[in-house]
Amino acid sequence: MQLFRLIDWMMALPAELEPAFEQAMITIEQEHKMAFVTSIERLSERRGLEKGLEQGIEQGRYKGLREGEALMLQRQLSRKSGPLPEAQKQRIWAATPEQLETWSLNILDAETLDDVFAA
Repeated sequence: MQLFRLIDWMMALPAELEPAFEQAMITIEQEHKMAFVTSIERLSERRGLEKGLEQGIEQGRYKGLREGEALMLQRQLSRKSGPLPEAQKQRIWAATPEQLETWSLNILDAETLDDVFAA
């Protein structure tokens, strides 16, 4: 952080020159149809992209795991009790991870479909 402060201090223009510098940068950007991006901005953008990618992968894993749990419970219930009513399927797919875990344990001792979904 101190390095960035030093660089900013060393590159600081007198206040009266800043408007001319800004105008020159705008002109260059328009002529080349591209924005001037500093090395710090490029580094920040790359870090942001990497972080976004990591978050996307994590969200995908979570979603896949949750869908797998719901599908497994649905298959187990179908095997134990026969075809599931649509309302029960919707309930499974709308469930929280905690509910899916509870129901997947309840299935072991349940005698009826209602027993599985009991609190």
